[in-house]
Amino acid sequence: MRAAVTTGPGTIAVEQVGEPEPGPGDAVVEVGAVGLCGTDLHMFLGERHDTGFPLRQGHEVGGTIVALPRGYDGPLALGGTVTLDPAIPCGCCRPCTRGAWPACTSFRALGVALPGGLAERVAIPVGQVHAADGLTPVEAALVEPFSIAAMALARAELRGDERIVVVGGGPIGLAITVSATARGHAVLVSDPVGARRTLAAELGADRVTAPDPEAVADWTRGDGADVSFEASGTRPGLDAALAATGRGGRLVVVGVAAHDLVVAVPRVLFEGVTIVGARAGLFPQALETVRTQRAAVARFASAELPLDEVAAAFTHAIDHAQDVVKVLVRP
Repeated sequence: MRAAVTTGPGTIAVEQVGEPEPGPGDAVVEVGAVGLCGTDLHMFLGERHDTGFPLRQGHEVGGTIVALPRGYDGPLALGGTVTLDPAIPCGCCRPCTRGAWPACTSFRALGVALPGGLAERVAIPVGQVHAADGLTPVEAALVEPFSIAAMALARAELRGDERIVVVGGGPIGLAITVSATARGHAVLVSDPVGARRTLAAELGADRVTAPDPEAVADWTRGDGADVSFEASGTRPGLDAALAATGRGGRLVVVGVAAHDLVVAVPRVLFEGVTIVGARAGLFPQALETVRTQRAAVARFASAELPLDEVAAAFTHAIDHAQDVVKVLVRP
């Protein structure tokens, strides 16, 4: 079968590779669409030192079931549209047995430790496969970034009519915006890029602004946000999200930043600020959002290219980072 193989920094090509070799508990999925995310771009550029080459990328996958494990009697059916949860915990370590599986000590991910979805077919443990009947392959692929948003919202423990500040209007920040506004929360999105602010407003943000502490203070009437999400993965974004969080508020760090978060201890002690991280996704919640917010989800698909043009897809995503939300590859 054909698969895209990243052989070195900035080098990717379609090659003929062997068919997936499913284990006893694996399903095989014919890939219909794959989204490229920031992690993919960093790995492609050789900026992730925890991954090596050659590498078969792609973890935002929508497709069709073509094989199920022997004796399988679950809800999935051959020919059904599915979305794949790429985050595979071991299920045995202490974090897993305590329900904190995103902190698994042996965490593996499709498209990182395991051959990914930039191929005609992919094998994955059947427990990681979620039915997405009625969705298109592109919508099914977009469930993954919405699952990251769902996890971030769960970690925030949102309640009532709490006001939210989202720092970073990329795919995850926008997915948080769509998901939170669908639940009735007012959201301010801060991003330096005008096109992202415009899209955030069109997707339901109550207010958008370039990075500006005074704008946040004005919108929150000086109280600060009940919950802030750092979704930019930048040093200024970390600082801005913490500054935006009000007394008794929560800061959820979801952007992957190679920077330290510096916290004034009195803010934690005397102002009651809680800081948590959010990793991996919640798929049932994300599927519900994608099903009910299809018009908004459609705005995430900025460009679609065939697998044979995978190098151009990566280049487009990198060169037009400020203009696109999600570039998708269609095998």
